[in-house]
Amino acid sequence: MKNTLKEITISEQEAIDFGFNWTHPDQIFDQIQSECQEVREVLNDPSKSDELENELGDLMHATISLCVFTGLDPETALQKNLLKFNKRFNEVVRLAKQDGHTNLKGQTSEILMGYWNKAKLNVG
Repeated sequence: MKNTLKEITISEQEAIDFGFNWTHPDQIFDQIQSECQEVREVLNDPSKSDELENELGDLMHATISLCVFTGLDPETALQKNLLKFNKRFNEVVRLAKQDGHTNLKGQTSEILMGYWNKAKLNVG
Protein backbone atom coordinates (compact mmCIF):
# COMPACT_ATOMS: atom_id res chain seq x y z
CA MET A 1 0.00 0.00 0.00
CA LYS A 2 1.31 3.42 -0.96
CA ASN A 3 2.09 5.87 1.83
CA THR A 4 2.03 9.26 0.16
CA LEU A 5 2.52 11.13 3.44
CA LYS A 6 5.75 9.24 4.01
CA GLU A 7 6.86 9.87 0.43
CA ILE A 8 6.22 13.61 0.75
CA THR A 9 8.05 13.66 4.08
CA ILE A 10 11.05 11.94 2.48
CA SER A 11 10.97 14.36 -0.48
CA GLU A 12 10.79 17.32 1.88
CA GLN A 13 13.76 15.99 3.86
CA GLU A 14 15.75 15.45 0.65
CA ALA A 15 15.02 19.05 -0.33
CA ILE A 16 16.16 20.26 3.10
CA ASP A 17 19.33 18.17 2.90
CA PHE A 18 20.05 19.72 -0.50
CA GLY A 19 19.50 23.24 0.89
CA PHE A 20 16.19 23.85 -0.86
CA ASN A 21 14.13 24.58 2.21
CA TRP A 22 12.04 27.05 4.13
CA THR A 23 13.95 29.30 6.53
CA HIS A 24 11.01 30.62 8.53
CA PRO A 25 7.50 29.31 9.25
CA ASP A 26 5.95 32.54 7.92
CA GLN A 27 7.13 31.49 4.45
CA ILE A 28 5.10 28.31 4.76
CA PHE A 29 2.07 30.17 6.09
CA ASP A 30 2.28 32.50 3.08
CA GLN A 31 2.42 29.46 0.80
CA ILE A 32 -0.58 27.89 2.56
CA GLN A 33 -2.56 31.12 2.21
CA SER A 34 -1.62 31.34 -1.47
CA GLU A 35 -2.76 27.76 -2.02
CA CYS A 36 -6.04 28.48 -0.18
CA GLN A 37 -6.66 31.40 -2.53
CA GLU A 38 -5.97 29.22 -5.55
CA VAL A 39 -8.42 26.61 -4.24
CA ARG A 40 -11.08 29.32 -3.78
CA GLU A 41 -10.59 30.48 -7.36
CA VAL A 42 -11.46 27.09 -8.86
CA LEU A 43 -13.71 25.60 -6.18
CA ASN A 44 -17.09 26.38 -7.68
CA ASP A 45 -16.28 25.75 -11.33
CA PRO A 46 -17.21 22.15 -12.24
CA SER A 47 -15.12 22.39 -15.42
CA LYS A 48 -12.01 22.86 -13.28
CA SER A 49 -12.22 19.70 -11.15
CA ASP A 50 -8.76 18.57 -12.29
CA GLU A 51 -7.33 21.97 -11.38
CA LEU A 52 -9.13 21.85 -8.03
CA GLU A 53 -7.62 18.45 -7.29
CA ASN A 54 -4.18 19.82 -8.15
CA GLU A 55 -4.63 22.91 -5.96
CA LEU A 56 -5.90 20.84 -3.03
CA GLY A 57 -2.84 18.63 -3.42
CA ASP A 58 -0.63 21.73 -3.31
CA LEU A 59 -2.43 22.90 -0.16
CA MET A 60 -2.00 19.55 1.57
CA HIS A 61 1.66 19.41 0.54
CA ALA A 62 2.27 22.88 1.97
CA THR A 63 0.68 21.79 5.25
CA ILE A 64 2.86 18.70 5.32
CA SER A 65 5.85 20.99 4.73
CA LEU A 66 4.93 22.82 7.91
CA CYS A 67 4.88 19.52 9.81
CA VAL A 68 8.31 18.60 8.49
CA PHE A 69 9.66 22.10 9.18
CA THR A 70 8.53 21.84 12.81
CA GLY A 71 9.92 18.32 13.18
CA LEU A 72 6.52 16.69 13.48
CA ASP A 73 5.39 13.56 11.67
CA PRO A 74 2.40 14.36 9.43
CA GLU A 75 1.02 10.81 9.79
CA THR A 76 0.99 11.11 13.57
CA ALA A 77 -0.58 14.57 13.36
CA LEU A 78 -3.36 13.24 11.11
CA GLN A 79 -3.94 10.19 13.29
CA LYS A 80 -4.33 12.40 16.37
CA ASN A 81 -6.61 14.71 14.42
CA LEU A 82 -8.80 11.83 13.30
CA LEU A 83 -9.17 10.59 16.87
CA LYS A 84 -10.09 14.10 18.04
CA PHE A 85 -12.55 14.59 15.18
CA ASN A 86 -14.25 11.25 15.78
CA LYS A 87 -14.53 11.94 19.50
CA ARG A 88 -16.11 15.32 18.84
CA PHE A 89 -18.35 14.05 16.03
CA ASN A 90 -19.65 11.21 18.20
CA GLU A 91 -20.52 13.84 20.80
CA VAL A 92 -22.30 15.92 18.14
CA VAL A 93 -24.38 12.86 17.23
CA ARG A 94 -25.16 12.20 20.90
CA LEU A 95 -26.19 15.81 21.52
CA ALA A 96 -28.32 15.99 18.37
CA LYS A 97 -30.11 12.77 19.21
CA GLN A 98 -30.61 13.99 22.76
CA ASP A 99 -32.41 16.98 21.21
CA GLY A 100 -34.60 14.67 19.13
CA HIS A 101 -32.78 14.82 15.79
CA THR A 102 -32.23 11.64 13.80
CA ASN A 103 -29.62 13.55 11.76
CA LEU A 104 -28.64 17.15 11.07
CA LYS A 105 -29.34 17.26 7.33
CA GLY A 106 -30.77 20.59 6.27
CA GLN A 107 -29.80 22.40 9.47
CA THR A 108 -28.18 25.83 9.30
CA SER A 109 -24.46 26.25 9.72
CA GLU A 110 -25.18 28.08 12.97
CA ILE A 111 -26.93 25.02 14.40
CA LEU A 112 -24.18 22.71 13.16
CA MET A 113 -21.47 24.89 14.68
CA GLY A 114 -23.48 25.16 17.89
CA TYR A 115 -23.40 21.39 18.24
CA TRP A 116 -19.72 21.29 17.29
CA ASN A 117 -18.80 23.94 19.86
CA LYS A 118 -20.79 22.13 22.57
CA ALA A 119 -19.01 18.89 21.65
CA LYS A 120 -15.63 20.63 21.90
CA LEU A 121 -16.53 21.88 25.36
CA ASN A 122 -17.78 18.47 26.47
CA VAL A 123 -15.02 16.22 25.17
CA GLY A 124 -12.13 18.52 24.34
